[in-house]
Amino acid sequence: MDPERYNEVISVIRNFRGLTKNCLKLLEETFPTISSDTLYSILNTEFQRKMRYNFGKTQNNRNKFWAMFRKGIESNQGPGVLVNLAEVHDVSPCLLARLILQKYFEDQEDKNGEKEKETSVNINRYLKNTCLIPDVDLAYEVFLCTIFDNIYSPLADAMKMSLGQQYEIRLHKEAVELNLSFRDEEYLRKFGYDKTPDLKLEVPIAIDGFVINWIESKALFANEEVHRDYMNSQYLSYWNRFGPGLVIYWFGFLKTIVETSDKRFIVRDHLPTNIRKILGNIFIQIGNYTFKLVDR
Repeated sequence: MDPERYNEVISVIRNFRGLTKNCLKLLEETFPTISSDTLYSILNTEFQRKMRYNFGKTQNNRNKFWAMFRKGIESNQGPGVLVNLAEVHDVSPCLLARLILQKYFEDQEDKNGEKEKETSVNINRYLKNTCLIPDVDLAYEVFLCTIFDNIYSPLADAMKMSLGQQYEIRLHKEAVELNLSFRDEEYLRKFGYDKTPDLKLEVPIAIDGFVINWIESKALFANEEVHRDYMNSQYLSYWNRFGPGLVIYWFGFLKTIVETSDKRFIVRDHLPTNIRKILGNIFIQIGNYTFKLVDR
């Protein structure tokens, strides 16, 4: 994606206040030629970045939000008090629900004279199954938060994981159709590899003259920050261990992340079909070492 187009999308997101579900709808109406998956991925990254910077203020005002929540319940404002608060204050409904749950359980401990600490794991349990929350009104309010939050809810997390697995399966299928010889993550981990690409090619291939030894699949859109984080946490490890490879961002990427002089990996938004299997002996340079690729 061109930087100009990307900045237009980011501008809409940053100028929007309210629920991310509504922001996504606005993005789809404003940019009909961009896929919904791409728009959601950009929104997801940008909103999480905003929450990292702004949520601290929300945490500091926990008692204030608790008071507003109790007032809404006691004045019979109807279902959706927490969702409305989140929309007005431009915060994630599930993050706000987490704060309210923490306050609720702390108050319950004080009333009962108990000192059991509700950890983040316990709160996650209540978010995943709101029927466990003793207060019926609070349980329903938290349930609504999980429905209206398409970024931080347990349902959103499950859908992101499922989407990632879906595109890993797609990569596997397309690699088989291209008659590529490879090993997957599960096989490599049996031999003690802690960081493994989705596919490790048994027989290297060449794409646009670039030798590929491994392929990594990402079901997201990559801007410079996302690409840099994955490069430092994953791709450089793959390069040091297996040599140069291919990174696929299925929902696109910002053109500025591509460096034509980079010999460690190339970036695409699909698995190219114009591949060439390695013939003869090819030598590649990795750091201070030279390796010979032998055709099988």
